[in-house]
Amino acid sequence: MPAAERRKQIIAAAQKVFARSNLKGARTRDIARAAEVNQATIFEHFPSKESLFEEAVIKPLIEAMRGMHARREVYESATGPDEIAALARSSGERHLADMDRVFPLLAAALFSDPDQGRDLYREHIVPLVRARGEILNGLTRDGLDLDFVGLAIFGIQMAVALDRHFEGGIAGERNGDLTEVAEQFTRMATGGFARQKDETDSDEANDKAG
Repeated sequence: MPAAERRKQIIAAAQKVFARSNLKGARTRDIARAAEVNQATIFEHFPSKESLFEEAVIKPLIEAMRGMHARREVYESATGPDEIAALARSSGERHLADMDRVFPLLAAALFSDPDQGRDLYREHIVPLVRARGEILNGLTRDGLDLDFVGLAIFGIQMAVALDRHFEGGIAGERNGDLTEVAEQFTRMATGGFARQKDETDSDEANDKAG
């Protein structure tokens, strides 16, 4: 097998092992077994387990999260509220699916080693979260802090992925369709979860009429 293909094979196997056992718990012999190579072959491509973790987990995670940011221009090109809502649903479903896909890598990267996780969060994830808020500048309600908006969106997406991986409850089965979840996510992100006054008045009127 060409060296480049062998390297990809090792990285793919390492991602599964690291997601299951994290950095400290993963053993190179387990990675070698999963990749169907011997340990010596691993060290021909990577000088240490830590460097393999960097290539298999940290770098692809950062690249995937960078790709999860929609461009503001897409929303500005919309012709009305209905088109904005449709774009938001499509974007939300894609971003939820991306987070669901990278969640095992994200968990391994953040929680395998406290110092490494802290550095990853501060140096890479925080700027991406803030960029998400900045993309929505001018599209959010007055008084909302854009950094908080970005953090809230990231938090919801991560919570959905967490639920799908460990529970399969509110967010649906692990391999289920994300369409309905994306609809709920979009409704909350664009309108909040509190009832509007006209909805409350309408309910009260219906109660009195009943």
